[in-house]
Amino acid sequence: MNAAFLHALTLAAGPAVLAATRRQYDAIREAEPSALDAATWREIEVMPAGGVKPSRILSQWRTLSALVAEHRPEHLVLLSAGPETLFVARALAMRHPALRICLVLHGVLATAIGWRSRDPRRRLIDLRSGLRVARHPRIRLAVLEDHIRTAALHHRLADKFLVWPHPVVVHEAAAVLPWSAPARLNIAWIGSANRQKGFDDFLAVHRHAGARHDWIVAGAASAEYDPAALAGLDVPAGWLDRATLLARIRAADYAFVAFRGEYELTASGSLLDCINQRKPVLAVRNTALDTLARQYGPIGHLCDDLAGVQALLDDEAQLRDAAAYARFQASLDAIARDRQPAALAATIRADFA
Repeated sequence: MNAAFLHALTLAAGPAVLAATRRQYDAIREAEPSALDAATWREIEVMPAGGVKPSRILSQWRTLSALVAEHRPEHLVLLSAGPETLFVARALAMRHPALRICLVLHGVLATAIGWRSRDPRRRLIDLRSGLRVARHPRIRLAVLEDHIRTAALHHRLADKFLVWPHPVVVHEAAAVLPWSAPARLNIAWIGSANRQKGFDDFLAVHRHAGARHDWIVAGAASAEYDPAALAGLDVPAGWLDRATLLARIRAADYAFVAFRGEYELTASGSLLDCINQRKPVLAVRNTALDTLARQYGPIGHLCDDLAGVQALLDDEAQLRDAAAYARFQASLDAIARDRQPAALAATIRADFA
C-alpha cells in the first residue's frame, strides 16, 4: 500500500519527504522503486503496537512536530494512524496555521465500534475520543473504500470522510490471458493465514474438497496452527518476499476470500493483490465484495454462506466455465485500472484544492 500511495502522492503534489522506518523504506523500494524518485527519505522509529497511552501521544508528537518544523510542508499525509495520531494531528493544526493534514485510516476504524472501556482515563484518549478531537477544518480523514465511508458514517465516527481508493502497484499487474481449467484447480489463500482473517474457513473448505483440488497459501501461516491442521496444503516455511508472494498468487486459479465483520471498516490489501493479478475470488459475500461487483460486474463466485462455497467446489462445472472466468477477469481488470496511482492522484489533487 505505501509504495502505491507514495507514487500517487508524488504524482498529485510533486516531490515529497517520506518519513518511514528503514523496513518500510526497503519494502517500498522492493515494490515500486520509481515511487522514491521524487521523495526525500527521513528515517524514523515507530513505536511497536500497543495500548493507547499518554506516552505514545508524546512520542508521536515529538517525531511529527520535529519533521513539520524542519520541512514546513503545506500538506502532511499520514498513511498510518492510531488513536494517538488524531490527538497529535489536532495539536499540529493548532501550532501551524497553514498546515493541512490528511490521515488515512487503514485498519483502525474497526476498533472504534463495539466494546469501550468504562475507565474514564482510557476513554479520554481512545479512538472515539480522538475522532472527536480531530474535527478541525484543516484535518481530513480518508478511508480506502466507499463501503468503509458508508459504514463509518453509519456508526457516526465522524461527520465526513474522503475516499482515496486503495491503489495498486502498476508494474506488478498481471495481463488478462485466456484461461482454460486445468485438470486440478488451484485454490489459494492470500495473505497472513490466521484466525482473525478467517483462515479457519479456508481449512474447512479444504477438508470438504481437498482431494479434488490443489491448495496453496500465499502468505505466512500463523503459529496458531500445528502442522497437522495444515496437512495437504502447500504452505511456505516462513515469511515470503514480494516476488515469491506474487508468484504464488499467479499460480492460482481462484483466490479464496474470507472476511470477518471488521472488514466493514477495513480495506484488504490481500484483495487488492487478487485484483491486480486478475484472480477471481471464491468467497462468502460481504459488503466489500458486493460493492465492487455492483460497480464493475462479477469478480468471482460470491456465495451466501460457507455451505454455498462447498457446493461450488462439488459442482466443478461452474468453476471450470471459461466464459464466466473471462467475465470475472474483465471486471477485475477494470477495477485495477481505476486503482492505478495516476487515477488516485487526480482524486488527491481535487481534495487538496
